[in-house]
Amino acid sequence: MFPLLQDQLRYRPWIQIGNADHNNPFSVVEKGIRKSLASGKCAEASGPGKGAEGKSEVIWFYGGSTVYGIGVPWWDTIPSKFVEEADRSGVCIIAVNYGVPYHYSRQEAIYFASNLMNEPRPDAVVFLDGLNEFFQPGSTIRAEPFFTPTLDKLVPVGSEPGADSRTNQTPGILSRLSSLARNLQALRWLGLSPGPTDSIAIREEAYSNRNPPDSKALATDEQVSQAIVDRYLATRRFLSKLCESYGTKCFQFLQPVPAVDYRPQASEVVTEPARKLPEPANRFVTGYSILRKHFAAKDAPCAAEPKGMVEVDLSSLFKSYDGIPYVDYGHYAPRANKLIAAEMSRCVLARSEAARGPGE
Repeated sequence: MFPLLQDQLRYRPWIQIGNADHNNPFSVVEKGIRKSLASGKCAEASGPGKGAEGKSEVIWFYGGSTVYGIGVPWWDTIPSKFVEEADRSGVCIIAVNYGVPYHYSRQEAIYFASNLMNEPRPDAVVFLDGLNEFFQPGSTIRAEPFFTPTLDKLVPVGSEPGADSRTNQTPGILSRLSSLARNLQALRWLGLSPGPTDSIAIREEAYSNRNPPDSKALATDEQVSQAIVDRYLATRRFLSKLCESYGTKCFQFLQPVPAVDYRPQASEVVTEPARKLPEPANRFVTGYSILRKHFAAKDAPCAAEPKGMVEVDLSSLFKSYDGIPYVDYGHYAPRANKLIAAEMSRCVLARSEAARGPGE
């Protein structure tokens, strides 16, 4: 199981935490990007514009650990399944998996903007969000990455982190971050409390982004959920303007979660932390109810030609699912990833075909 977790993280500029490079039979990450399947419809999968069936299309995928693909091998991730769906439609797709565990929509927006400055503009961009917004309410409401409380302790007020670089010594702060990335991720995902690591006790005495901020304005589940939704939609408005200004087709999908429109089998226990613990379950139910009203106001988004962001609600996708779509409290099994990718491809490829025009 642990080789499939693959939440190996490291510090990365601008986004705080990114994927650490690794290579094993189940997972390959190079330059922070997890490997995806190469299209069978491309004459040269790495050569844009040389597809056997026509011009290849580069699609960037953003999200947290569900897009990255915790619990499944690299060939069963959502981006890889999207490539398979595109192959069946005769379209050459080069999928780039920018998913990172713990990332949520605001972090993804910053990652996207940074990549736009460094890489050729993609043909389309796909965002899959919802789980981390509500499972990490402190991050969303404070508008900060999940590990900020830990970094606050590693770089306290009055410290001089630049002194390490001036003396050309191994940076103590960076070594502690490395230790954090190597040793604590699996424990956090399993819900265990980590102990001292590398002589540093990683504590969350001040606050934890796993919980909402302690505020009178956030005293009820409804208030917390509304605050999360407000942040979420503000990020979407920013992304919509960014996509429009760069002339890039962008798609945001509200992802399925165990607490909403999912009827587990009697013997299913893997999703109980998300379904039965009142705090996360109530946040998901209330927050998704608010978001669904937002999505319901949009008429057939995949068939329209709006500027900026196309928003699609996939939250009910597992309502009649035959089997168990999850491998744990929120990550998807391969067949569930295939179903999500199929829904994404119907929307993204339909818009791409319309943009290409007949005969192209």
